[in-house]
Amino acid sequence: MLAPNTNHTSKRKTRLLICLAIVLAIFVVIVRPAAFLGGLWLSERQKRAERAPQVRVPNVIGQDYRKGEAILQEKGLRIRVLAKRSDQHQPVDIILDQVPLGGVDMGYAVGVTIGTQPP
Repeated sequence: MLAPNTNHTSKRKTRLLICLAIVLAIFVVIVRPAAFLGGLWLSERQKRAERAPQVRVPNVIGQDYRKGEAILQEKGLRIRVLAKRSDQHQPVDIILDQVPLGGVDMGYAVGVTIGTQPP
């Protein structure tokens, strides 16, 4: 009489261990990575919400300095003179170059190079 009862208990423990192994495998392979990726997604979403909105920088090359400054201020950007070039072939107070050309954060300063009169 002891043998059948022991065999039944042994099978029950084996099933319990198999179920436990399956649950553990599901947790390790699916639940844990999903929780990690969900947290990563929330973190990135929060970082994006805290960033200043993007604005496309207009091209002000060839514009008069004051007109270029007004165009940039309309977009919420500041202008900063990086350099002045003096050349007989370059017009005075005309923007010759700008950095950056692409989209930047609002409030970012746009660096320009302007022409000046030769000494």
